[in-house]
Amino acid sequence: MSWTVIWMQLFGTCELLGINIGFWAAMTVCVLVVAAMNAVFWSLKPNTKSNYN
Repeated sequence: MSWTVIWMQLFGTCELLGINIGFWAAMTVCVLVVAAMNAVFWSLKPNTKSNYN
């Protein structure tokens, strides 16, 4: 059974705002990855040691 069939049985449509649900799933994954990367990098402390003399 494919994800499309399962989704159709649950919700009755495979589109949201005229765009395929696969696009929205991929967009959600991208947003979550970007948010996680931002959380990690913003939580790092700046390096106080300078490599330049």
